[in-house]
Amino acid sequence: MESLLWHTVQHYPPHSEKVSSVNKLPILLIAAVIGLSACSAERISNFPSYKLKVIQGNQLDARAVSSLQQGMSRDQIQLLLGTPLLRDPFHSDRWDYTYELSRGGKIKEQRTLTVFFENGTVSRVEGDALEHARRVLQEKQEGKAQ
Repeated sequence: MESLLWHTVQHYPPHSEKVSSVNKLPILLIAAVIGLSACSAERISNFPSYKLKVIQGNQLDARAVSSLQQGMSRDQIQLLLGTPLLRDPFHSDRWDYTYELSRGGKIKEQRTLTVFFENGTVSRVEGDALEHARRVLQEKQEGKAQ
């Protein structure tokens, strides 16, 4: 009888070992799917985190922009606004100043200013930075008046 029992134990592993090894695979697969789904960009963006403020280009001072006048030299413009971000070698009579503020990959503020020259002096100035400068200076004046 003892040999029969020994023979049964040797050839047939306990039922619990089969079940535990079979149940490990689905559990591991479920854990992997849940773990990987937590890495999606949508879910990560919901977590509060510091978003770096990125400034690119020339941040234009409102007073400097509003003081631009026809007839100013290139040196005067460069003293007021700094070196232009873009100097097109094919259009040496045009300087482009751009400014962009973004946070978290989204553009929060964007300004452009283009200065045109004729015979080395300013002929005209274009861009949304002109209107922005007027508005900022007007708000400062209204704040002082109150």
